[in-house]
Amino acid sequence: MRAVAKLDDTATGPFWTPPLPVDRDELSPSILSELDQRGERQSFKGYVLQIYDAPDSKPSGVFEIAFCAKSRTACAIYEAETQDGRDAKRRVVTTDPHWLAAVSPRDAAGTFFQLLVDTPPEA
Repeated sequence: MRAVAKLDDTATGPFWTPPLPVDRDELSPSILSELDQRGERQSFKGYVLQIYDAPDSKPSGVFEIAFCAKSRTACAIYEAETQDGRDAKRRVVTTDPHWLAAVSPRDAAGTFFQLLVDTPPEA
C-alpha cells in the first residue's frame, strides 16, 4: 500500500502516514521480544507508519510501533532499505527497539523521530 502526502510544493520532509493498524504479531521480532520480556504483549496494539522524504516520493522507511493506551507507552523501531556500497546489494537496516512515553501511536512516531534525530551516529 502506498500513501501519498498531500502537501504544497514548498513542503520539506520527512513525512509519515497516519498510523496504520497491523496485527500485533506481525511486528518485528525485536519488538515482540521486548513486549514478551515485560510480559505485556496482549496489552499492546501494532501500527506501521510509512516515511517519505518528499510528498511525491516512494517510502524511504517505516516506523513499527507497539502502543499501549492504558500505560501510555510504546516500543518503536525504524526500518529502511539501503544499498551496500561493497557489493551493490540492497539490505534492510533496523534500529534497536526503543521504549517511549506517548499518548497515541502518532505521538510515539513524533517522539521516536526526534530521538533518532537527536542521537549522534555511532562511530
